[in-house]
Amino acid sequence: MNRSPEEFLGYWLFYAQRNVEYVFADFLKATCMEHGKLYAVTPPQWGVLALLWEEDGLAIGSLSQARAIDPPTVTGIVTRLEQSGLVERRHDRQDRRVVKVYLTEEGRDSMSFLPAAVATFNATMTREISDAEQRDLIALLQKIIANLTAARPGVADRFGLLPDSLRLEGREKEER
Repeated sequence: MNRSPEEFLGYWLFYAQRNVEYVFADFLKATCMEHGKLYAVTPPQWGVLALLWEEDGLAIGSLSQARAIDPPTVTGIVTRLEQSGLVERRHDRQDRRVVKVYLTEEGRDSMSFLPAAVATFNATMTREISDAEQRDLIALLQKIIANLTAARPGVADRFGLLPDSLRLEGREKEER
């Protein structure tokens, strides 16, 4: 029996992810334009800026781990943020081999308006979805990741962001 792609959960997960990405990018771009900025912050760039807002002066490896993005990709994101004047790289004072990323004055200025746009986006995305439903959806997505991790260790959840309880569950499934 042939099933169409629309009958599979993976189809809708991928489609939802693409829609989230496109609309989030549009929200961020419009917000930058509204504030007279010549740059447009992308969703991956927002992720880096938000981390640096919480803790300025992180190394590429720390940014990579926290956002579950490979280090070479984070390097590209940081390069584009530098080109927009939002971040700068500096060598660590204790270990000159380590390069850390810091928000610039322009980067801090962008964080005066971007979080509100992100909150608006999130409210739009979750309209008519209760807090309990959101928690349930997150739990279901984490179970999917745990299942994939059990099936393909080292490929899924490569950054180890699943809760410990699900990672242990995934390892137990592998051993059976």
